[in-house]
Amino acid sequence: MIEPQPADVIAAVMALTPLSAVSDTDQRWQKVAAPTDWTAAHTVAHISDALVFYCGQVARRACHALPVVRNGRVGHPSEQLDNAVTSAHMLAGLLRDLGSERAWHPSGNADRAGWVAMAVTEILMHGYDAAQALEIDLQLPDVICDRTVSRAFPWVGPDYASSDRLLLAVTGRIEIQGVKQDPQWWWQSAPLQEWDGKPRQRTIQPRWS
Repeated sequence: MIEPQPADVIAAVMALTPLSAVSDTDQRWQKVAAPTDWTAAHTVAHISDALVFYCGQVARRACHALPVVRNGRVGHPSEQLDNAVTSAHMLAGLLRDLGSERAWHPSGNADRAGWVAMAVTEILMHGYDAAQALEIDLQLPDVICDRTVSRAFPWVGPDYASSDRLLLAVTGRIEIQGVKQDPQWWWQSAPLQEWDGKPRQRTIQPRWS
């Protein structure tokens, strides 16, 4: 299995392109994007918030949590979608430069593959959330989902469903028999050789609202 690659981050965000077909004035942007409590518009904005936070951690090879750089900046949905693309390109470039070094994330001291897998998860699960509110059938890139699930959620058996559905199931978006629903799910962000063999669970509260 090929590890997640920086280019996967860009491919993941480009999979959200169908969302741009919805006008900024469409009221569906104000619908709640379950399972979050956010509107579809806020959910798309969060993708950039998360990716820019990742950029800061990776750029500085952080060994602790740095202050949030961008949190909930106001903008039209079309602008937020474009910001997500820009943020993805920024992060991909920083991850290419990261090489064999690592940077701190609350879920562990992540290597490049771990950061890619976390970023892809953020992009695709929240892109899916927004798409559901917007009544759009969003197709997730199967090969990238496969690499992401294998790296970030190694406890999830690959035989239960296609990799895109496994990613949605392990993050609580859909139900699949054999995939445990855990509201405290988390990533295996540190290298797989450091994994203890157990499903990861969140140990701190999210920083986002």
